Amino acid sequence: MSERDEDRAAAEFVARHFPETTRFLADDRRGELPVFGPFEVQGGVDEPEPPVAVVQVAFALTRTQLLTVLAMSFAGLGDRTPESLTDDEVRREVEGQLAAEAIIEIDHLMEANEQAVFPPEQQRAMDLLGAAVDRAFRGASR
Repeated sequence: MSERDEDRAAAEFVARHFPETTRFLADDRRGELPVFGPFEVQGGVDEPEPPVAVVQVAFALTRTQLLTVLAMSFAGLGDRTPESLTDDEVRREVEGQLAAEAIIEIDHLMEANEQAVFPPEQQRAMDLLGAAVDRAFRGASR
């Protein structure tokens, strides 16, 4: 197991067995980090069904992760140069790329789920999860 995998396994163990400590550490860490965004609502605009909720997610990212996400986004910026990007543009590009990657992955999973024939027990679980979404995001429609 790599060091990164060991670190992730340890973090998951602590989160599972010591949730209060995990929340405390996360809250403490967030207080030390600068927070940027959200700049705009991402995704959901070209879906066959209308969006029913805006969910905000906060990512704590390393410099390497930020650089990777910005590089992914920058590849699609055409004739721009890195030095021409303002700080706000960099932040918007990172936020937008993170959102785009999440939406792409969700779309792939949605397509797979729509084509799947679930066994009755799993279908019941999916129906219950749908009810949980409707309850948690009041006014959500299927």
